[in-house]
Amino acid sequence: MIISLRKTLPTTGTYYTSGGDVTITIIGVQEVVIHSKKELQNIQKPASKNTQDANPTDEFNNLILDLKKGVDEINIKGWIEDDLTDTAWNKFWKLRAMCSRGGSLYEVTIGDKVFSSSTQEIFLEDIQGTYNPDDTENIQTTKPNGTARIQVRLNLLVGDSR
Repeated sequence: MIISLRKTLPTTGTYYTSGGDVTITIIGVQEVVIHSKKELQNIQKPASKNTQDANPTDEFNNLILDLKKGVDEINIKGWIEDDLTDTAWNKFWKLRAMCSRGGSLYEVTIGDKVFSSSTQEIFLEDIQGTYNPDDTENIQTTKPNGTARIQVRLNLLVGDSR
């Protein structure tokens, strides 16, 4: 499975080179966790001793109020790799800029599902990168054959801009 994230970044950044309309592809996806949770209001109706004695039951007397307050989040674990034009190292910092720049991502493709302003917006909330320094090559140098070099974990939130 391949996942791509697209967003417009400033032309130059503090940590990356060559911004603009940037698409980063996550390869070797190891895990996609989709989590939806909503907050329900539990209203507990107390029962007097007389009511308990008159109507004995093992059920609680709860009313649930559903205000449809919830969140959809997607967690992704995969790899970014070197290619002929960019290093995994520079791509990681572009992903970080997608998170710090503010606003929704322009487009995220996960399998056959596309999130965008014309479907459902999605935001990059959290990014974590793991680089194992056992690689003998300089992380700032592109390996010629394209090598997965940095493992990333992304947390995306689904929702509309306010």
